[in-house]
Amino acid sequence: MGNPVHYSLELPQRCLQLVDELWPHAEKVLQEDRPDLGALTTTFLISMSMPIVNLPIERIERNLRTESDGYADDRHIDPAISKAVEQVLGGQEFRSAPFYVPDAWSFANCTHEELFNIAGGIPDRLTTELGTGEAVASAGKLPTSQWCSILRNAMAHGGVVYLDKRGRTSYDGSVSMYAFVSGKFDDAGRLAGLNLLRVSEADYRIFLRKWVDWLQSSGASKLAA
Repeated sequence: MGNPVHYSLELPQRCLQLVDELWPHAEKVLQEDRPDLGALTTTFLISMSMPIVNLPIERIERNLRTESDGYADDRHIDPAISKAVEQVLGGQEFRSAPFYVPDAWSFANCTHEELFNIAGGIPDRLTTELGTGEAVASAGKLPTSQWCSILRNAMAHGGVVYLDKRGRTSYDGSVSMYAFVSGKFDDAGRLAGLNLLRVSEADYRIFLRKWVDWLQSSGASKLAA
């Protein structure tokens, strides 16, 4: 395997290729202790999607706030990609982003009084809210920067919850949806609330492809060549 010229562009493409070509094999790999729960496709997809999503955010978007080069900074390799990241992951509504999948994402939040530990699952009130049309509309109206921050923080800090086809936490059926949970903190650094994004596994795969296609189309040149 060759060394990438642009990690934020080439690693997502490589990971997506692995997802596409290895998916039929992942579908045949069953959980050893509970084969009745189905294949380990969720584990595979979440694992492969972390660099797809986080590398462009960490190595481009997070560095846009500084003038000097960061220690992991791809901004100047291809200015066209950096400009696209700055524009798209800025303050515009998420539903305007080129990688938005209509009606796929839903958004809900809770305040300090409702804080919960995701290790015990998501409370019924929030899972019910996430299944409403209002939650879908709320996700589309989020600033893309906020959507990006929730997804990035959830992946970086373990805030990923597996849900069944009803969008609820269960342990006796296969996974059909994901919830990405990110903390909100007050000025003193205390946890003040939680933001939640929910998406189905099928729509998440569609999003990943649209995300990678957006990165590829934003580049000014074929860097790998």
